[in-house]
Amino acid sequence: MPRRALILTVMFIGLAGCTTPMFTMPPGPQEYREGFSDGCSDGYAYAGSPFYKTRTTAEPPRMDDPYRVGWLAGFDRCRKSYQRIQTVVSSFFGPP
Repeated sequence: MPRRALILTVMFIGLAGCTTPMFTMPPGPQEYREGFSDGCSDGYAYAGSPFYKTRTTAEPPRMDDPYRVGWLAGFDRCRKSYQRIQTVVSSFFGPP
C-alpha cells in the first residue's frame, strides 16, 4: 500500500503542471490565446483536478468573440486531457 501512495503522489505532482504553457498554444490573436489559457485552467478544474479551484459551469466569463472561441477550445482540450488521465489512473490502480 505505501508503494501505491508513493506512485500516486509522484503522478499528482507531475500533473500539477498540466496548464498549457503559452508556447504550446495554437496560434491566434492575443485575445484567443488568453481565452485558451483561461479555458484550459477551467477545463482542468471542471474535470476534477485537485490543483485547480472547483468549477461547476462550462461557460466563459467574457463574451469577446476571439476570447470566447479560445476559451471553448482550451476548456474542451484540457477537460478531455484530464479525463483521459483519470481513466488511465483508474484502470491502473482501480477506482479510488
